[in-house]
Amino acid sequence: MKDIDEINELLRPLARIGTDEPGGRAGGTRAQALFTDIIAQERQPTPSEPSRRLRDRHWARRTLLGLAASVVLALGVVLGPSLLGHGGGTAISYANSAVEIREEADTYVARIKDPYADQRRFSEAFRALGLNVELNVIPVSPTAVGKIVRMGGTMRSAIENVPFGANREPADCDLTDSGCFMVVTVPAAIKGTSDVMQFELGRPAKPGESYTNEWQSATRAGEQLAGAKVSGRTVGDVLAEVRKRGLTADFNLVAVHEGGYELKPLAADQVGAKWIVYKVASVRVGVVRLQVTPERNPALEYEQD
Repeated sequence: MKDIDEINELLRPLARIGTDEPGGRAGGTRAQALFTDIIAQERQPTPSEPSRRLRDRHWARRTLLGLAASVVLALGVVLGPSLLGHGGGTAISYANSAVEIREEADTYVARIKDPYADQRRFSEAFRALGLNVELNVIPVSPTAVGKIVRMGGTMRSAIENVPFGANREPADCDLTDSGCFMVVTVPAAIKGTSDVMQFELGRPAKPGESYTNEWQSATRAGEQLAGAKVSGRTVGDVLAEVRKRGLTADFNLVAVHEGGYELKPLAADQVGAKWIVYKVASVRVGVVRLQVTPERNPALEYEQD
């Protein structure tokens, strides 16, 4: 009976998943069936082995507990998403293949396990905890990785002095390392309210994948043309710098109008070497985009060298 009690302790966390919660009822019929099957495997000593009774019993106990632990792990894999809560039934954590969310102090902390997962898995996890949070993880240029690119929604709840936003864990770690995670923090105060928080979190782009933040300057520190002087220079001069760094370029025409300007796609054979570059944006790995005009336009504010 002592062995059975220990096994029940191992299976107890699974039983906290409710019948109507993601992952099903881990502590129900399937778990008990597996448990019964394990019990049936305990080795029984025979009359011809009296001298080995104590040793065999010790072996059986260790084997039984080991198998029970394996069941716990196996059930976690088979059942997928898990939702755990306080004894009173209030959910405090949720995990699926894409993200793990835990309540910590006055916040919910989401650790991104798979930044390339189906976008719906992220918002699904927050909804499972009663949080109206819409999270999209999008491909961005290097300096925006692990950062909130856009944030919106309605936040009327009191969230003063409660941290929210994004960072890396551990701080400043390299996301190519398996132990480095992108982390999003939201205030617990929005739980159960009509408040909505919307995040777009930057992730590394896949090979050939375009950046979502195409407005990002390619000359910013950490970007592909970091430190280059491009604004107000000719297309010929800027292209020479682009090629020097092993990059290629495409073009946008800066069409100035009253109240601002818009960018229009422009074929390379329509651009002259003496045209003027206004800005250069990041497009994807190895590619930048020159925003150009046929001549220097007084309506545009060129960056000073």
